[in-house]
Amino acid sequence: MNDIDQRISRKLLLGGIATAGLAAAVPSIARSATPGVVGAWSLETFVERVGDGEFKPRFGPNPVGYLIYTASGRVSATLSAAHRPPFLSPDAATSTNEERREAVHNFLAYAGRYEVFSDHVLHHVETSIFTNLVGTTLKRGYELEGNTLTIHTLPPYIWGTESRLVWRRT
Repeated sequence: MNDIDQRISRKLLLGGIATAGLAAAVPSIARSATPGVVGAWSLETFVERVGDGEFKPRFGPNPVGYLIYTASGRVSATLSAAHRPPFLSPDAATSTNEERREAVHNFLAYAGRYEVFSDHVLHHVETSIFTNLVGTTLKRGYELEGNTLTIHTLPPYIWGTESRLVWRRT
C-alpha cells in the first residue's frame, strides 16, 4: 500500500468511526434528522380541501414559503400569500383590525423540533404565530422524490381540513 492509499484508508476509517460515535452519542439526532429531508425547501404549492371536496390554493396561485430542517433536529416553517397588502400606517401597531386580520389570515409560521419516520414526520411546535399550536405535535405524512418533498396533513386536522404542500429543495 502506498502513502496515498494509506492516508485515504485512514481518513475513511476515522470518518466512519466519527460518524458511528456521533450517532451513538446523540441517538435522537440520528433518528430525527435523516439526510433526505435536511436542508431548505421552497414552497411550490399549498392546497386545501374545501367544502365541495376539491383542493383549492390556500394562499393563492403562487404562495411563498420556506421549510427548513436542520441536521440537529430543528424545523422552521414560514408560508404566506405572495401579494399580501402592506399596512397603510407606518407602524403595524396602529394598523386597523382588518389589516391585522388579513395579515394573519395569509401567513403561517412555526418552529420547533422534528422527528422523521418512514411514512410521517412529527413537528413538535415550540413557537408559532398561532399561539394555540405551541406545545402541540403536528403529524404529517410525507413523500420524498428527488428534490421534491410533498407534505400532507393527517387526521385529526387542526383547522378541520386536509392540506397538501409541495416543496422544492433550494
